Amino acid sequence: MDSLFKNRHFPTAWLIWFFVPAKLWCGSHSESMGVLSVQLKAGSVEAPAFAIFSPGVKQSSIFRGPVKSVSENNVTFYRTPNIANPANLLGPLPAGVLNSSQARAFAEVDENGSVSAINLTYSGSGYLDTPNIFLTPPTDEKVGASTFRSATAAALYDTNLKNLSAISVIAKGRGYNKAPKVTIDGGPHYLKITDPDCNYTGFHFPIIANSDHVVELNNSADNDNMDGVPSLNEVFAQGMVVEIVKGWTLGSLFGHSAEELQLQADSNASRADWVYLLKEPHHQNRDSSDYVPHFHDGTEWKLVYSPTQKTSDQCIAPDQSVIIARRSDSNLTLTIFGTAPQFTTSWYLPEFNRTRLVSNPYPTELKISDLIGNDRITTDSSSSEINATHWLANEEQDIADNILILNSSGWATYWHDGTNLHITDYAKISARAGTGFGGALTQADFSMVNGQITSISNSPSGNVVVTTSENHLLKNGFWVTISDALGRLTNENKDQIDASGMVVDLGDGLIIESPVNGKWEITNVTTNTFELKECKNYADFYDTGEAVWSTGNKGAGYDANSTLALSITGGGGFGAQAQALVGTDGTISSINIIHGGLFYTHPPTITVHPGGWNKLGRGNAPIKDLTIPPGSGALLIRKHPHGIRSHIQLRSFLPE
Repeated sequence: MDSLFKNRHFPTAWLIWFFVPAKLWCGSHSESMGVLSVQLKAGSVEAPAFAIFSPGVKQSSIFRGPVKSVSENNVTFYRTPNIANPANLLGPLPAGVLNSSQARAFAEVDENGSVSAINLTYSGSGYLDTPNIFLTPPTDEKVGASTFRSATAAALYDTNLKNLSAISVIAKGRGYNKAPKVTIDGGPHYLKITDPDCNYTGFHFPIIANSDHVVELNNSADNDNMDGVPSLNEVFAQGMVVEIVKGWTLGSLFGHSAEELQLQADSNASRADWVYLLKEPHHQNRDSSDYVPHFHDGTEWKLVYSPTQKTSDQCIAPDQSVIIARRSDSNLTLTIFGTAPQFTTSWYLPEFNRTRLVSNPYPTELKISDLIGNDRITTDSSSSEINATHWLANEEQDIADNILILNSSGWATYWHDGTNLHITDYAKISARAGTGFGGALTQADFSMVNGQITSISNSPSGNVVVTTSENHLLKNGFWVTISDALGRLTNENKDQIDASGMVVDLGDGLIIESPVNGKWEITNVTTNTFELKECKNYADFYDTGEAVWSTGNKGAGYDANSTLALSITGGGGFGAQAQALVGTDGTISSINIIHGGLFYTHPPTITVHPGGWNKLGRGNAPIKDLTIPPGSGALLIRKHPHGIRSHIQLRSFLPE
């Protein structure tokens, strides 16, 4: 594998998501539409420039809704009555087209601004029913036109060849200044679990056939009950919320024709840009042949080493990354429109001695320790099922599972060495606006303390005053979380009242959760009091001994004397860097400010990373973690001697 990219120039790929609202067929959407921008450096035939990234899925979901039932590999959805004929039930899906090779066509417009013809450039294949045809409406004013109407068309379906024989114009439309874009149903599609209460949220299953309300899924990775891959009956349940999303192909991602193509094409494969796809683990030989290169010859995509084989319809799974070898002598920016998930998703781990290209699927840069949680890592290489489905950690890189990141020097190798796998209480740190020069953060701007509350005021005017049981060590400007506080309900005159609003004797008022529970900025701090800014109270404090305040905690169970990376995001500023140092008792003992940054005009969010990820060749560096940019790819190498194919659920990047 290493020899494939040896002695080559590797540029860094910059990947940026810009979000715009997504419109759905059904309900709210679990993903954000965006633009993925990939910067490719110039290369040459002798020394290509490489980059790796994942395109995700092609567009927003075509369906979102609950599962009605599941039987073997078939998932059924609910149908609804046809408005024109209630006895006729309609399903939510375009029948027979969700596992086809998508047909392509272009329209012609006459001098009147009407569609005169629609010409097939590719008839498609694998259609099990007639696909729908969509034409964009007139968008630019046509000089002299007084009427604007959208054109409509219908496909002529060849039942024997399972493709389209022609497209018939039903209504020519009016007012087109240019030919409308023609879109035909089809292409690879996947059923994606989005239900937040499911253990398999984020899984994608390829659709191999469908009716208007039933999809047949491919779960070929599930060979038996001991392979770590669940059967569909274990995954799906009635009422579970799922989506159907469209996947990419080489042609739809990079362009089918020479006019659409973003990369360099050439009839001579050696002069064209190459796109590598990694073979599925069960087809791998563990050498350079596992990486299959494709090129565009100016007409269509083909295999580099077998150019008679056409590959424009080669599927790219939603969790799959691709490697681009830029062989042209100019820089290039790839612009890809797609979607990015905003909830927990998963990686597919290959079996022992196999590899898989994956990606950071979220629209933000993350530490690897944010993606693979400690609950999915083991130091036990035995054959028990729970260990065989986990990521293997070890002090020795050659024994542990590896993750490789492509950078300017080639592949950088990381592995988890077992550090901080036994954390019993994850540390939380708060910050306030920077009090240093230029809004820089200082050590005084971080806090991770908590304690009990002995009193909460309920005065007619002014801020709520909280009294703590001891010196709280807080300062003005921090945000404090109040929890588990109770109170007796009062009216506007601060008289205690019952559930019906009647005034009662002191001590007989209705006991409620205190309205001060929540997160508040504090001000007017003294040794053992602070005021909650802009907080209003309508309950007399009822002391149960359980009311507490907190700006965080020092954690517990961390490895003694380890160093933790901190991420500092938001707050209006930039450039701050800090580390947390763990003491001999397994808790954070102090925070080391590396750089205070600038312009932190309001409190930033602090994330404590458990770390444990070493880099080959870095030695005993204090920070053990790595950052994966949004959309960027990574290569998993499974060295667990009993590792089996399994899905590993990734931690969500969303804040609590």
